[in-house]
Amino acid sequence: MIQYQSECLITPLVDDILTTPLTGTTCVLTKTNDEALQITGLLLKNGIPAKLIQTNDGFDLYNLAEIRYFLDCLNFSDANVIISDEVWDNAKQELEIKFCNSTKRELCSNIIRAFEVTNPDKKYKSDLEVFIRESRLEDFFHENGETIFVSTIHKAKGKEFDNVFIMLQNFYLDTDDARRLLYVALTRAKNTLIVHMNSNFLDYISVENLQHFWDKGIYSQPNEVIIDLTYKDVWLDYFISRQHLISQLMSGDTLVINGNECQNTNGQPVLKFSQQFVKRIESMNKLHYTLKAAKVNFVIYWRKEGEESDVKIILPELYLEKNPESSSQNSVVKREDDF
Repeated sequence: MIQYQSECLITPLVDDILTTPLTGTTCVLTKTNDEALQITGLLLKNGIPAKLIQTNDGFDLYNLAEIRYFLDCLNFSDANVIISDEVWDNAKQELEIKFCNSTKRELCSNIIRAFEVTNPDKKYKSDLEVFIRESRLEDFFHENGETIFVSTIHKAKGKEFDNVFIMLQNFYLDTDDARRLLYVALTRAKNTLIVHMNSNFLDYISVENLQHFWDKGIYSQPNEVIIDLTYKDVWLDYFISRQHLISQLMSGDTLVINGNECQNTNGQPVLKFSQQFVKRIESMNKLHYTLKAAKVNFVIYWRKEGEESDVKIILPELYLEKNPESSSQNSVVKREDDF
C-alpha cells in the first residue's frame, strides 16, 4: 500500500506499473471513468499495451452500428425464426469485410463467439436479440498476460486478475456504497494487490505480507487528458442532417476539431458539441488544457422522441493537451518504508 500527500495519483501509479515486474493478468482499478481513461492513455504513451474496459451506459449494444449491420446481414426481417449456418457464416464474413478497420470489430467478434458457445446447435433470432440487449460491453474482453486492462471498480465486479493496482484518489469511506465499492476492488486480486491512495482509512489494517510506503511527492495532473463523450455532450438533432457523412465513418476514424464542432478528414462538419460540453471545454481551457485531437469512439443508432426511424450519431473520444508553459515540474520524494 502506497500512501500519498499529493492530490493527483495518476502519474506515480503509472510509474509504479512501469517499474513493477508483472506475470499473469493485470488490471488497474479506478473510481471514475475519466481516471481510467487518463491511465490508459499514459500507459499507451509509455509503450505499454493497455486496454480500457469500456461500458455502454446510455445506449443498448443492439444500437451499435457494427451490431446492427451484422443483424441486417442475418435477414432479421424475414419469417424464418432459426438462422441457418450458411446465413450465419456469411453474416460474420460480411461484418469482417465491412468493419475490418473498426476499433469495435474485436468486440463484435467476441459477442458473436459468446453467443455461439451458448447456442452450439440451433440459433434462434429471438435468442440472439435477447442476448445482445442483455449484454454489456464490459462482459466481452479476453484476459491475457500481455495487455494491462484498466477499468472502473464498478465494471470489474465479478472479474479477477493475477495483479491488481487500485487507485483511490480522493476516495472517502463515508457511505455504504463507498464501502461496497472498496470491497469489490480489494477482492479482485488473485495474487498481488497494490493500493495507491491519499487517505488514511486503511491504516488500521495489518495482515501478513502487507507493506506500507509513504510518498511525499507532489504530482501534477497529466499533460494529456482523454474524454469519452456521451449523449449529453453532443447536439443530437444536428446529426439528422449529416447522415450521408456519418455513414462513411466507423469507430477509430480520425476527426478534426474546429471550434465547437468536429469535421471528417475532408473538412465536412459531422458533429457539434452540446452547450453543456462547451462549458466543460471552457473550464478545461481555464486550467490551460486545449483540444488537440479527436476520433470516433462509437457510431450509435438513435431515435428522436416522436420520430419513426433511427439515425446514426457519433460519440467521440477527445484528446486535450496542457500548454507546456503552464505545466509544473513534478516533485518526487523517495518513499519511506514502514511509516
